[in-house]
Amino acid sequence: MSNLEEFYQIRDESGQLVDYEQAKGRQLFDHYRHNMTNYDQVLDEIRAKQGHITGRQEKKASVGAAEQVLEKYRDEHVKVIQDSQKKGQILKNLMQKAGVGTASALASLLDTWSNKIKEIGHLENSQRTLQSWNDTYRVQRELVRELLRQEGVSEEVINKVNAVYKTRSVNKAVELAENFFDLEKSEILKLVKSAIRYTKV
Repeated sequence: MSNLEEFYQIRDESGQLVDYEQAKGRQLFDHYRHNMTNYDQVLDEIRAKQGHITGRQEKKASVGAAEQVLEKYRDEHVKVIQDSQKKGQILKNLMQKAGVGTASALASLLDTWSNKIKEIGHLENSQRTLQSWNDTYRVQRELVRELLRQEGVSEEVINKVNAVYKTRSVNKAVELAENFFDLEKSEILKLVKSAIRYTKV
């Protein structure tokens, strides 16, 4: 038998493809005998040697072709069975490790894991974004401090800037601003809200 890809591509007497599940026994056998074995080659060699073929020789060639077909069918079925057994064992191992008793329960669990993995991915992205923002903030802070020094700003002002950078909440920043600026708390909050709205754009 030559190309196993043609094993399930059954063709009728006119060479037209026949649906494998709908093919009749005669169509199956003729296809395999003429297209997947050396049946015709054997008959041609006999004709070339003796000029004709006896009924016994033709029957022998047919039996030989049938044997080849059955052997290939056997090999295909063994392969299918082995693949099925391997997949079944893998599924069994997965079910045991997951602590579930059915394939549907395993599928449900895998769906849950998939969703969790997506959530973790989103969290990791958010964490990376936050880390990037924090790194940028630290660089900006140091640049501002260095700029103040180079511009000859007094230590008193630099200390105030440092105090602003050290605040860890909006409320603390507002309290600090009330001490630094001659502004009402409402005006400071308006400024803070404006800054927060800007950073979200």
